[in-house]
Parts: sequence; structure tokens; C-alpha cells
Amino acid sequence: MGGIFKRTGNGKRDFGKANLIIFLFALAHALLCYLLHDTSVGDGLFLTILTIAMVFCLIRFYGSPLDVFLGLAFLSCFAGFYFGTSVGDYLHKTFPALGVFNNMIVTFVTTEILGLATVLVVARKNR
Repeated sequence: MGGIFKRTGNGKRDFGKANLIIFLFALAHALLCYLLHDTSVGDGLFLTILTIAMVFCLIRFYGSPLDVFLGLAFLSCFAGFYFGTSVGDYLHKTFPALGVFNNMIVTFVTTEILGLATVLVVARKNR
């Protein structure tokens, strides 16, 4: 990570940088969801890899140990899959005309929630 993604020691500024990391990963998740929605490969594996990468970046940003990364990465993947599929199914039933945009919205929101939950856990540990 470059200089922009280094901690400053200022809690508000660091939280803003962490939110930027989360937002960029959420955009990448939504874009990947859009690009792979009609392929035979699917997006599940790639979304999982992106989720693990986001958790890793946030763990590195806050300087947490590896065991925290492993636990959060494991929980994030399962929570993201469960939340994403549950809410995605609901949105497809409620707004069927939106099609793949339902998936993109759910993926973006799920990534934001998982990222913020990760920040809340690791930022609290590193105070």
C-alpha cells in the first residue's frame, strides 16, 4: 500500500482512509458482479477473493495480527455469502425488472457492511 493508505494516528483521518479502502473494494465487487453475471464461471469465487483481500488490506492498515485476519476473513466470507444471497433473493422477488442491478446493489451494500464491521473490530483492538 502506498502513502495514502498509511495510518496517520489521527482517528478520524484513519477512519476516512479505511472507508476509502472499503468503498473502492465495494465498487470492485459491484463491477465484478456486473461483468461476470452471465458467464459460466460465475462471480462467487472472485467475490470471495475480493472480500478476503479487503479484510487483509484493512488488517494491514490497522496493524492487527494474522490470527485476527484469519478469523475475520473466515467470518466475512460466510456472512457475505449468507447476507448477499438472502437479500439478493428478496430483491429479485421484489424488483424483478432490475435484473443484475439487484446483485450489484446487494454486493455493494454487503461489502460496505462487512468492511465497516471489520474496521470496528480492528480499530477497537488497536487503540
